[in-house]
Amino acid sequence: MISQVHIKNFKSIVDLTIDLGRVNLFIGENGSGKSNILEAVAFASSGTRVDMLNSDLFAKGVRVSKPELYSSAFKEESADIEFNFVIDGHSVLCQYNFDNHWYDLFPARFSQRYRIFLSEFGKYINADSPDFNLSNIIIKPETPQTIRTNISEEAELLENYNKYRLNSYLTNYMIYSPENSSLRKFEEEGQVKPVGVKGEGLFSLLKSMAEDSGTFEKIKDQLEAIDWFEDFAIPSNLLSNEYKIIIRDRYIGDIEYFDQRSANEGFLFLLFYIVLFSSKKTPQFFAIDNIEASFNPKLCSKLINILVELSRKNNKQVLMTTHNPATLDGLDLNDPEQRLFVVRRNIDGHTIVTRISEKPKLTMPMKLSEMWTKGLLGGLPDNF
Repeated sequence: MISQVHIKNFKSIVDLTIDLGRVNLFIGENGSGKSNILEAVAFASSGTRVDMLNSDLFAKGVRVSKPELYSSAFKEESADIEFNFVIDGHSVLCQYNFDNHWYDLFPARFSQRYRIFLSEFGKYINADSPDFNLSNIIIKPETPQTIRTNISEEAELLENYNKYRLNSYLTNYMIYSPENSSLRKFEEEGQVKPVGVKGEGLFSLLKSMAEDSGTFEKIKDQLEAIDWFEDFAIPSNLLSNEYKIIIRDRYIGDIEYFDQRSANEGFLFLLFYIVLFSSKKTPQFFAIDNIEASFNPKLCSKLINILVELSRKNNKQVLMTTHNPATLDGLDLNDPEQRLFVVRRNIDGHTIVTRISEKPKLTMPMKLSEMWTKGLLGGLPDNF
């Protein structure tokens, strides 16, 4: 997992360090910079491909604008944007300047070097891990001495490859903001596979997941958070390019099944999030903007419980924003993997972040949702 992210000179962020857990929830007033944090990570993620295009940013869920508008608004001139990520104890620096190129972008360079190394010398070595380093490489006995020397020289240069695993972890990062219309379509597939940022491709992914009956049944179990839900299935007579589910409402006996066009949007959003956190094909690290959209307040709390459990089980890490106080009640602040952050603008307008590591001590017990609405956590407007 990524344990820390440091962002410099990105939009409203001048210099910000955040220590992350597995499930990270950001709250704050409108315009405080919550989405800027999610987009900063997406911006760095696009850079791991060396050439960054607006189409890549858009596909990742970033609000695309002129290049100079990504740079800090608090500098007289466009400043280089800088990111530093700590993953598995290793620090990786990424920088971007406004000649429109990345530099010091070690992950992409080393990934390419590593692929060249394996293609050139792969038949002469054994390694017990896909993360190459000198400690796990074994040169085969029949390898000629001249090639042994070359392997050793290259291996010395690539010894720290483990440090650059961030490339594969970060590259697929996306900011999901599912939309009701995208979650109802039969044929919709996203620009990015397996699912797009608006939920495109959900039913195509579900169709492929139906082959694993165990996972499919667990998805159904989680959907029981919706009171009326009884069952859903993939029709057996679908064409290869047709994607559809049929759903059963336990209160309606006359209509045995209906499809996603007739389902309420709360059900579709919940289904999307459960699949996102359950599939091996979806990113390990991603973000969700406005996680509470389309949910009853109590279901918001239950959703967080479900997603915490799924993130642990399926090794997912997520950044989320919310404006619904009830969402906070699904968090357990005694668990270091679950983190709550308050985002605000300081007196100079810079985005800053404070972690709430424990509930404030009060004479009367109070839920986190109540604490937020009463102003005890911050993250509320104070100008009216």
